Amino acid sequence: MKIERRNAYFCKECRKATITVDVDKGITPAFILCPDCGKMASSFMYQLPGCMHFNVKAEYEWYKPDISKVSKGEADHVKNGGLLMRKRTDAKPEIIDLSKK
Repeated sequence: MKIERRNAYFCKECRKATITVDVDKGITPAFILCPDCGKMASSFMYQLPGCMHFNVKAEYEWYKPDISKVSKGEADHVKNGGLLMRKRTDAKPEIIDLSKK
């Protein structure tokens, strides 16, 4: 079975899960600021229940930007393998093939 490489971040403050999808290969953080309330949200560490893979749309995506168009700090982060987060676009997601594990 093939599925999108998805993650979620849970905010204990506002009790919201933010669903993300990777559209490039790279490193994503264990914590983000919750897009709804600005408090710290913790990663599910890519261990999502099945319903979050198939029944819920990803709101944000992790992508590798053109480093000439980002700040020096972001460029350094990307050069070291990091991805940046943005609102979901029509970019093709990274796919995981579960039959190969």
